[in-house]
Amino acid sequence: MTKSKMSAAVMLVAAAVVGGVIGAWATSYVEHHGRQGPGRGGREGYVERLTTELNLTAPQQDSIRAIMQRFEPAMDSLWRGLRPRFDSLRQVARSAIVAQLDPVQQQKYQAMLARRDSLYRERRSNGRK
Repeated sequence: MTKSKMSAAVMLVAAAVVGGVIGAWATSYVEHHGRQGPGRGGREGYVERLTTELNLTAPQQDSIRAIMQRFEPAMDSLWRGLRPRFDSLRQVARSAIVAQLDPVQQQKYQAMLARRDSLYRERRSNGRK
């Protein structure tokens, strides 16, 4: 295998790993800080999903809400410490993805990211995490 093919293979594997990590984090983040309303995320959405999938009783739901509320400050504190590292890693992953795209795809990808980032900022400005 030539050096350039090896480098490309390493970058592809790295992008896949980073994508998996980002996907897992995003799922967890949405469950914890997610949207409100029908099909909502966040604490209540998580309790709703558990109730549906595990057939939780009302007392179990209340207990799980209390557990989540008890751990929320520590989880938020942990996230604040990890956020700068996550943002840095996300930028590296995005750059690696851009390097795999043709110019038209790069423009579409940048527009997609701009929409996603705009929605995130909008949620943050509305007082949601």
